[in-house]
Amino acid sequence: MTFLIVEHVSKKYGDKTVLHDINFEVNRGEILAVAGPPGAGKTTLLKIIAGLLTPTSGRILLEGRDITNTPPYERNFSMVFEVPPIYPDRTGYENIEFPLRLKKLPVEEIRKRVYDIADLLGIRHILDRKPHTYSGGEYQRVALARALVTSPQILLLDEPLKALDAKIREEMVTWLKDLQRRLRVTVIHATHDPLEAMSIGDKVVILLHGVQKQLSKPSELLNKPLDLEVDEYISIPALNVFKVRIEEVLEESAILSLDRLKIKIPTRISKNYEGKEVYASIRPIDISIFKSEQPGSFRGKVVMSQYMGRNQLVTININDISIRAIADKIFRIERDDVVYLQLKPERIRLYDLNTLKNIM
Repeated sequence: MTFLIVEHVSKKYGDKTVLHDINFEVNRGEILAVAGPPGAGKTTLLKIIAGLLTPTSGRILLEGRDITNTPPYERNFSMVFEVPPIYPDRTGYENIEFPLRLKKLPVEEIRKRVYDIADLLGIRHILDRKPHTYSGGEYQRVALARALVTSPQILLLDEPLKALDAKIREEMVTWLKDLQRRLRVTVIHATHDPLEAMSIGDKVVILLHGVQKQLSKPSELLNKPLDLEVDEYISIPALNVFKVRIEEVLEESAILSLDRLKIKIPTRISKNYEGKEVYASIRPIDISIFKSEQPGSFRGKVVMSQYMGRNQLVTININDISIRAIADKIFRIERDDVVYLQLKPERIRLYDLNTLKNIM
């Protein structure tokens, strides 16, 4: 059931457009992730939904009711910022109870709500401690507890995990998704990290330069980015992008030429692209490295190898073309080694040279 609708929302400051014609729907109990680099307009969008900013144009509807001009305190939404305003001179209990005291609820009800949410979030043991004693994860949990203790209709999260180190952030993503499933609260989660967005969101909005580039499920986003900008943004490590010529378009495949390399890909594209140049992309994870020649492989020389936790990112030169591929960290490889690359042809995507739109 559609719960929240963001309809043709734009925001301008003078001549500068911060958000341009944003449109999406969120179902009750769903997590919508909004992903974009710094300056993309994520915080502005969340503040408009929260009622902290008014859009220049467009509407916000909640269960069919226009709330665009409804004040924040009447919306019953909660928002957690990148650096939550936890009061440093108050204990965890006092921080969590604060919004309930503002509502002038009875003391016994406040106590029950605080302990219930603290138990749910696993932070009862720090209720009598002050924020300077918290770990990064505990700090964020107290902030979430204060946001959730009022039973909000929608929880807005603005980069809540950005300040955490990588290991804690990974644990928090799993914990947060599990918490949301148990509470069945509707969440809009903004992040600069596309991998975080795809891990946590039921649906993902990609926001680039204030423009909504794509709205889809994580699997669809990974497998079929709508344009090259989206593909480059969501691909970590960085995407391999080449200008190729489509030599021949067949019924179920196409022949590409990249310098002296010929690649056959199993896809349907318009016959109009035959003989034309397009952009081709492939992620490093979709390229295999071998020490010996394999069917359909290309011979190259290792330029560089960089360790990345469980894997290594290897840069290979083939006919003066640099290609990045992922290898297991135990794969022994040195600079100037001769290797052979196999590209997964079904993982190659093609984009129009002018519009950058996916043509497959």
